[in-house]
Amino acid sequence: MENPQHVTFLLVAFIVSSAQGTAKAGSSEMSTNRSQPILNMAHYSLDDKYEGCLESMQSILTSLILSELNISKIYKEAWEEALFNWQENQSKLYPKNMEELSEVAIWAYTGAYPSLYRKFNAATRTAGKGPEEYEAYPFKSLHFLLTQATLSFKRKDHKCVKVYRGTGVKFSINDLFRFGQFTSTSENSTVAEVFQTVTFFKLFTCEGIDISEMSLFQEEEVLVPPYEIFKVTSVEDTPDGQTVDAKSVGTCSYHNCAFEGKGWDNNQACPGHQVLYL
Repeated sequence: MENPQHVTFLLVAFIVSSAQGTAKAGSSEMSTNRSQPILNMAHYSLDDKYEGCLESMQSILTSLILSELNISKIYKEAWEEALFNWQENQSKLYPKNMEELSEVAIWAYTGAYPSLYRKFNAATRTAGKGPEEYEAYPFKSLHFLLTQATLSFKRKDHKCVKVYRGTGVKFSINDLFRFGQFTSTSENSTVAEVFQTVTFFKLFTCEGIDISEMSLFQEEEVLVPPYEIFKVTSVEDTPDGQTVDAKSVGTCSYHNCAFEGKGWDNNQACPGHQVLYL
């Protein structure tokens, strides 16, 4: 008999597999162009790690993803393009398990057309503000799948890696900060510098995952999750702006299991309850 979970993934893939196009060149997620943002603990971001509610999220994933794909045109188009690219890369027709479905989600996030990551990241930075904001968040399934990817595809040796991120913004940065979104970085400093150096980050991430084989852009790309905490070790002024060195000091999931209505009253989950303004 067919595995029920396998049928689920086939259903999701089949319904959105029509009208797929060819990938177009574009820029990835490495740069931000807003003036004077404050980088801190991003208290309002959706940092859910789904600890203790993984199975319940998996049980509603089919209906959730189909509902969101039907509601959001950009999400549906990005998913269709991602499925096409995943099929080309894997030489498979449809994803058969959670890991493969998470790979499609990464393709959707990093895709050039349509550029989903901007809307997704902007929504993620405020979806943890409260129950109403979370209810209106249109990317719950994508957030879940990307989070599962960051947990499933971690380095087997558990080593932290040095990565770089270039931005076009001079941030005001607190001692402890989170990016408050899924954030693309590169293990290649030269690649990161292409995305501007107004604020240039040199990071040691222990939670980021290598997604270079699941991205249209060959950037030695590492995806950092919104729940990873960094501590600033130095800030150096440069002709362009500043270079920030920071290291991972752990994780925190203030809004864990938000789908079950949890995570809104736990005031001890994260240090420094501040808001990320972007």
